[in-house]
Amino acid sequence: MARGKKRRGAPKREYEELDVTRLRMSIPHTEQKRGGEFQVQQTMGSNAEEGKTWICPVCVVLIEPGVVHTVAWDIHRGVQSRRHFHNHCWKLFDGILP
Repeated sequence: MARGKKRRGAPKREYEELDVTRLRMSIPHTEQKRGGEFQVQQTMGSNAEEGKTWICPVCVVLIEPGVVHTVAWDIHRGVQSRRHFHNHCWKLFDGILP
C-alpha cells in the first residue's frame, strides 16, 4: 500500500484527549518504612469535595486541592489510616502514623 493512503473500509480512529491530570498521578505502589507496609500514590485531590483540605502529619502545614501530594496508608490498618503528605515530607516520614 502506498504511503499516506488509507485502506478502504478501515475504521477512522478516534483518540481521547490527553488528560494531563492523570499523567501527574503515580501508579499506586507499596513502600516499606520501619517495617510497615504502605500503599502510596500521588494525587491532586481533584476528586475531593469542594473546600476540602488536608494537614500534612509531618510538617503540620495545610495541603489544598490542586497541589500534587502523596497519599499513603498502612496496608494492615487499612484506608482509615490514610494520610496526605507533601511529597518531600513523605520522603522524611519515619513510618509511624498517629
